[in-house]
Amino acid sequence: MGHMRLNDVVGEIVGEVIAGRAINKRQAAVNRWDDIDADGQYLAGIDGVVTRIDQRARSLKLKAEKSAAPKQAALPFQLPVAVAMDIEGTHLVATRQLSRAGFERAIEIRRLQIANDQRALREWRNALRQADQFWTANPDWNFGECLDAILAKGGKVLGGEAVQ
Repeated sequence: MGHMRLNDVVGEIVGEVIAGRAINKRQAAVNRWDDIDADGQYLAGIDGVVTRIDQRARSLKLKAEKSAAPKQAALPFQLPVAVAMDIEGTHLVATRQLSRAGFERAIEIRRLQIANDQRALREWRNALRQADQFWTANPDWNFGECLDAILAKGGKVLGGEAVQ
């Protein structure tokens, strides 16, 4: 049993990535497991189970009830068998059990998730557009070198947009 807090071990692993090393997350977790104290191992185990529950619930699709009819019609939509009822995705509810208000809440949660994803995608595209000015002239540069060049220009490259 280790003596380090879970967050400290995770921080060190992420620090390796930030320092420029590519890692295999699963292998890094296995390699550092014995460094984590008992409380951290317990929490990590719980988090692992939560992640698996989430992945499985999202991957299973809602199906029509089995009927005595020999040929069952398919549903005209595809929904997960369970949905998150909070933006963090911690409270799952069976899709079949949703009331109308719950169904509307699930739609709102999904809308917020998509909006967050779209915002993140815009940031990625903006970053690529900004970096492309430097990659065109320096195709062997990595993104960090492009960031340094953007910062050297005061964070304003394309169209005077500040890069944040």
